Order: sequence, then structure tokens, then C-alpha cells
Amino acid sequence: MEWIIVKPVGLINSKDRAKVIARELYNIMRPVHVQSPDEADNKLCSILQHATDRDNYALRVDTDYMIAVHPECNLEKLVAMFPEISAMQRYNLGSAIHQLDEIPLHSILPTTVTVRDYKYMVANGWIIEDEDE
Repeated sequence: MEWIIVKPVGLINSKDRAKVIARELYNIMRPVHVQSPDEADNKLCSILQHATDRDNYALRVDTDYMIAVHPECNLEKLVAMFPEISAMQRYNLGSAIHQLDEIPLHSILPTTVTVRDYKYMVANGWIIEDEDE
């Protein structure tokens, strides 16, 4: 597994931004208007709270995971969570995704996103290893 550390951006804190990203990644497969009520809280990936710095969150991801693309998916909320990406990148992603039946998660993530491994997460206090391990 891999992790993406989600920093606060503008007025949105790390926790809320992580929730929106995880939810909007799910919505690529199942847009809100086709979901059943029991899918209201579904997310594509889990959210990890930092072990000691409780204001920071990360997404646990598999960057090779193939996301099924619903023909009516909308990326507006997802790309809004990455204000650093250019208008051209937004356009290219929006155009490309609707030509595919599925897309690997790493192809959706902006180039500004840094993916971290387990060793990094432990070394930086995100995960506290059990002494028995």
C-alpha cells in the first residue's frame, strides 16, 4: 500500500480535503445520481489520521488500482481539491477520462502529488509500529 499526505489548502483543512478526494474518486465509478442511499458515504480509499499530529490526514491508496469510469462521471469537485493543477491539465484529464472504460489511479493524480511508502509513514510518525512486530 501507499499513502498520499493531504495538506490543507486555502480554507479547507486536511481532514475535509481527504474526505472529498476519497469520495470523489469513488464518484468516478458511481456518480451520485446513480448511487443507492447506502452508498452515500462510500470512498475509494481509506483515510489515515496522523498518529500524533491529529490535524493531518493521508489517503491510503493503491496507485495501480484500475478505476471503472462511469460515462456520466464529473471531475469538477475532484480537480477543485488540487488548485495547483493548470486549466490545461484539468481539460486534458476531463477529456481523456470520458474516452476510457477504466483508468489507473496514478493517471488521475496530479504530478504535484507525492506518493509515500510504508517506511516513510512509519519514519515520519504517521504509523506507530507495534513493538511485537
